Amino acid sequence: LSTLLSSYQIYNVDKRIQEDNLQQLALFSEYGKMALQSNVNDDNDDDDDDDNFDSIEDELGLVEKPKPFQRIEFLVRDWQNFDDEDDIDACEAEMKAYLDNVLAERAAADLKDTRLQITSCFDEVSCFLMTHPGSKVTKKTYTGDIKDVDPTFKALMDRYCNRVFENLVAKSIHRRELTAAELGAYIQNYAKMFESGAQFPEAATMLEATANANNSNATNLAMRKYKEEMDNLAGARCVDYLNPEELEQSHRNLFEDCVGMFESIACFGNIATIQDAKNEMIRSMEENFEMYTKLNDSRNPLSGFETYILPLCIGVGSVILRWITDFTCTSWSQTCKVGSDVLLHIYQVVFFFIIIIAATKAKQIGDALTRVKKALEVMSENGGSKDKKD
Repeated sequence: LSTLLSSYQIYNVDKRIQEDNLQQLALFSEYGKMALQSNVNDDNDDDDDDDNFDSIEDELGLVEKPKPFQRIEFLVRDWQNFDDEDDIDACEAEMKAYLDNVLAERAAADLKDTRLQITSCFDEVSCFLMTHPGSKVTKKTYTGDIKDVDPTFKALMDRYCNRVFENLVAKSIHRRELTAAELGAYIQNYAKMFESGAQFPEAATMLEATANANNSNATNLAMRKYKEEMDNLAGARCVDYLNPEELEQSHRNLFEDCVGMFESIACFGNIATIQDAKNEMIRSMEENFEMYTKLNDSRNPLSGFETYILPLCIGVGSVILRWITDFTCTSWSQTCKVGSDVLLHIYQVVFFFIIIIAATKAKQIGDALTRVKKALEVMSENGGSKDKKD
């Protein structure tokens, strides 16, 4: 698990790098290499033409395949074979020479394959040889006093700490650096593989977990961008009403950008799995767009205006009919008087009803009137300045 998650892994060994250390490292790194090869084979199976083209490039050495892991460093403790322990620079030169000798090609096929496996799975392989801290620190009476630590050990420790922390890089997969949130997704997916027990997962399972985490990160990044942009346009905190056509056009432009972002990140693993993740992201964006559309409609000052039309027509008709009735009928006619009173009650009820309904949308109507007022003011100012120029 540490090999999968580390950008700079330190392999602590005792006294020297032994053959079993190399074989164990080769075993773990083989899973990363197999996962990468499985990914390449899946892509080649989906496109025979690309397969032929890629194979030609591979034969010519034109394609440099990314290695699954970044850096491995052997930390050899209790090293006793420095020529001059007081010369730290010379000691570092001996470290490099020692590693070159350890990784040098061997005649035996199994030894040769082990070394080739390690160098093909890591971008960088290094080692650091650390002397023993001194006999005093191993005694039960040791109190932790730094003065009892061997001076050479302290000098090498200082050099090693500077070397480690000055060369830290972010974790990357397929040469793309991960964010903290993305790394968390990978940790969750890799950890799930080990939940069943101590059985080591197959490389195909590792590839699937890596691809799933990558697809999840691609979806999250694209959806985050979509929601942030749409929140600014028509989110819950917006007060302005957008033309539905303008909102839909903004949605489509942002939709294309987010799909492009997803495709640029989710570029390895099973094609069907990537397409499923893409379809799920598209479905989520469409659902979110429906929500933003409803939020935008709720800010429409004329929304529900049809509620006013019929009552308003009845009220206006009642006023007109009452005016006609009062104008044409004589004062002594009881029928005209009753009709006039009925019409009076009708338009009073209607107008009170309209006032109550309008009060529920007072804020939206007020905002709309404010925008209209500002627009008229701007037009008036522009017209006045033009007249002055003339």
